[in-house]
Amino acid sequence: MDRFLFVFGIVVFVISLFILVMNFIGDYDGQALIMSVFGMLNASIAIGISEILSNMKNTRKIDLRE
Repeated sequence: MDRFLFVFGIVVFVISLFILVMNFIGDYDGQALIMSVFGMLNASIAIGISEILSNMKNTRKIDLRE
């Protein structure tokens, strides 16, 4: 699950960043700007959750060995 969230976060972040840059280069659209910023926020949260899940999984492996 943590790998899927990480890949999902990276893909959504890159797509949102592309839309954000194209919004500034091309015609400015306020709704597209807000959606791309929220998409980047969503991707950042997904990446953070994947890191937390990965750390929890690694911590459990260490606890089971002891």
